[in-house]
Amino acid sequence: MEAQTKATLGDELHQACEDGDLDTIVKHVSRQRAANPSYKPPFPEMMYTAAGKDNLNVVKYCLEKGAAVTDNVMQKVLICRAKNTYIYFLESQAVEVDQYIPWFGDILSNVATDDDFEWAKLCLSHGANPNKNLYEEHKTILAAVAELASVEMAALLVENGAHVRGSGAIVMAAEEGKLKMVKFLLEKGADIDEIGIEHPTDERYGEDMGSALHRAVNGGHRDVVKFLIERGADVGLKDVIRRTPMDLAKARNDEELEKVLEEAGAVTA
Repeated sequence: MEAQTKATLGDELHQACEDGDLDTIVKHVSRQRAANPSYKPPFPEMMYTAAGKDNLNVVKYCLEKGAAVTDNVMQKVLICRAKNTYIYFLESQAVEVDQYIPWFGDILSNVATDDDFEWAKLCLSHGANPNKNLYEEHKTILAAVAELASVEMAALLVENGAHVRGSGAIVMAAEEGKLKMVKFLLEKGADIDEIGIEHPTDERYGEDMGSALHRAVNGGHRDVVKFLIERGADVGLKDVIRRTPMDLAKARNDEELEKVLEEAGAVTA
């Protein structure tokens, strides 16, 4: 994409877009049109290049000249964290805040899982819905944050309307051994025995589906296992392929976890 864009623009125009040199761009376009009245300026490629450097003056010029905000441009905005460009797109209604970018998802899911509070707050302040889109095609944004980011980011999403119950977040937190996250989610109303998130197309994900207790046992996270049992997790619950937490502990040959589960009344399927 980069090489093709540079070839389309040529060295002078490409450099001007990267530098935010609007005067050079305007003069270049004027010269080309004078030499060839049918010349069509490559505004989409110009916008793409300028967005990568957050050169808002060039981005505005291209948008005013009719360039569309394509998926490629939005990918560039996301990857390069082109904040001023993104704000301009939102405020000019060139894009929607929950817009889904192919292969990436929406902006909020990406920045939230990166623990990028500045961008997450930017999205939420412009009305981003933390329940609308999925991360990696099957996880709620809260579940992805529970897996990959901080309790503070999860709290920000919950404060802005993210659904906790049924989100799969507690399962992902337990799978990663994140005790603080598990505690937070339970405080916010998570169902301790909810089963994880089913992938819409890949049946292999059934192997990874289960309650928070199942996933904590499978990961060998003893502190999380003990906490969940103390909080009343169902030690006899079966996952989607009919395994109990004890089955998973035995499969791991984890005698310590087997003992913890046995003391709580757990049995094999």
